[in-house]
Amino acid sequence: MIKRKIKDFFRGFFEIFREYRGETTGMIGLGLIISMIILALLAPSLAPETNRKWDNVDRWKDLPNGAPPFWMNYFSGTSKATQQVKDEPASVSTESVITKLVYDYQFDSDLPPKDVVVYVEGQYEGERPTLIASLIRPDGEKLQLASQTIQGSQGQDGYGFETRLRLFGGSQQRTKVHRFAKQYEEGNVPGPSEIDVTRTAFAKAQDGMLNRTQPLKGEYKLEFLLVGSGTELTNSRAIFMGRVFGLMGTDGNGHDIARGWIWGARYGLILGLSVAAGTVIIALIFGMTSAYYGGWVDELMQRLNEIVMGIPTLPILVVVATLWGRSIWFVIFIMTLLYWRGIAKTVRARGLQIRQNTYVEAGEALGASGSRIIRGHMIPQMLPYAFAEAALMVPMAIIAAAGLHVLGLGDPTVVTWGTMLSEANSAGATIRGMWWWVLLPGLGITLLGFGFISAGMAVERIVNPKMKQE
Repeated sequence: MIKRKIKDFFRGFFEIFREYRGETTGMIGLGLIISMIILALLAPSLAPETNRKWDNVDRWKDLPNGAPPFWMNYFSGTSKATQQVKDEPASVSTESVITKLVYDYQFDSDLPPKDVVVYVEGQYEGERPTLIASLIRPDGEKLQLASQTIQGSQGQDGYGFETRLRLFGGSQQRTKVHRFAKQYEEGNVPGPSEIDVTRTAFAKAQDGMLNRTQPLKGEYKLEFLLVGSGTELTNSRAIFMGRVFGLMGTDGNGHDIARGWIWGARYGLILGLSVAAGTVIIALIFGMTSAYYGGWVDELMQRLNEIVMGIPTLPILVVVATLWGRSIWFVIFIMTLLYWRGIAKTVRARGLQIRQNTYVEAGEALGASGSRIIRGHMIPQMLPYAFAEAALMVPMAIIAAAGLHVLGLGDPTVVTWGTMLSEANSAGATIRGMWWWVLLPGLGITLLGFGFISAGMAVERIVNPKMKQE
């Protein structure tokens, strides 16, 4: 009996799918859904630790703030430097008490990097060493940017150190760059606080370079001198922070939007599918039970349904999130309790027709219980319609959850598209011109919603004629 039901179910499923393949928009929607599911499953590999460290400042400190996607260079007349990470220096040499590291950087864009960050690791014995950083330009000018004494922590073999140095991030470097450029100016010049440090450091040495910078393209060298006796270098790395970054850019806090977008797809699917499955199951049980028993049971259940339908969903979610918690699982639970009501009405209407079928009467004549008839004969007739309704329910749940995040009531422990939209709204991203911060998370919601709506409507177009023929 069970095997026959399973066989009948799969036979009906493949019959519907054969017709579904003729629905163009439905196939596009199915493709989007499958792509999102694959992306969601690969999220821990594609964007490791992003979810747990979204608010960790150290996690994103080497990324530029508010950088547009790299492909913006193809649509702009001004090319901007991309992010580059150099794990090994071009050359390392040691002479007496001086260790010299040199990093090569080919500058071919119209705008230079936002900043340059260098990590140096090693150990020393005795006095603390000094790290001196200089920029050697293509025109031969050497611009000393920083000089810093290194403080290490004592270990078994001396003192170990790990230093992070921003070459253009402090007032000392700003003053040095301004002093270098000022010698080429003939008129009034802006003060150090009024200049773009990296644009000036990577500009042609000529009159007006503080006001009307022209990029000096070519090969630059970053030279680092580690001065100190008994000093040993174990590792170093240079990061050239781009003015454009990655596939989706960064937000105002330096978060990689692409990494957050991937986790947004994961949690969007978890939330949407969980709510859709829960609401459809409740609606099927409630609607079919009401239709089968009829009489005062049907009357009572329908009055209960109407009461629930009068409850506004978003205000209830806001109140619940404010008073009892903002966990994504709690939000899923509340949505499931409220979203089944409309589907249950349709299921009941269809259930009243199924109730009159001969196989239901035959089951009753053989002594089958009401729950067994509902579970084994009536609900299976509604499964194709249930799949269609579940697909249409997913975008509703995702949009409602995103609304909670924009209101500042979303789950702070997960990264969703709503999280990014909320942060963009708080930071005034549109006013600051960071459109990608708003557009790309919104596009994720739109694509996933379009996928499920297209798939759901395609299934409904196929299923409804079949239901009418039965």
